Amino acid sequence: MKQLILALGNPILSDDAVAHEIADRLEEKLPGVDIIKSSAATMDLVPGISGYDRLIVIDAIKTGSAAVGTVHRFGLDELTDTVRGSSPHDINFATAFEMARKWGYEIPADIRIYGIEVEELAKFSEALTPQLAEKLDEIADRILGELTE
Repeated sequence: MKQLILALGNPILSDDAVAHEIADRLEEKLPGVDIIKSSAATMDLVPGISGYDRLIVIDAIKTGSAAVGTVHRFGLDELTDTVRGSSPHDINFATAFEMARKWGYEIPADIRIYGIEVEELAKFSEALTPQLAEKLDEIADRILGELTE
């Protein structure tokens, strides 16, 4: 099975870099899985995900309703009303992938989306907040467990 981990976030916006950190940890434990770390907009990512059997998307999320470090798992259908903040012209994953299918891209049949609850998304810093940083191994192990079931 050809798998891709797509880690989204900005490495200079504190906790927004959590997906990049988790991808590094998963890479050590999942040899043969491709990894893309990106801060690109949704449609810009479509060509890179084409042709994979499984896509694992990891991104920071701040709902305010869960503890920092909580791993939220979403289906693509749950994201039809979401908006990415990178551009007012950007579209959500569900719409981007539906458009990509219509344009002939081979979109993975198995798409798993993980949102990691964070504390800080707006502060310029190359470091995660301490509360999130101490949970990185636990978060990576939780996602790894689901991927290897």
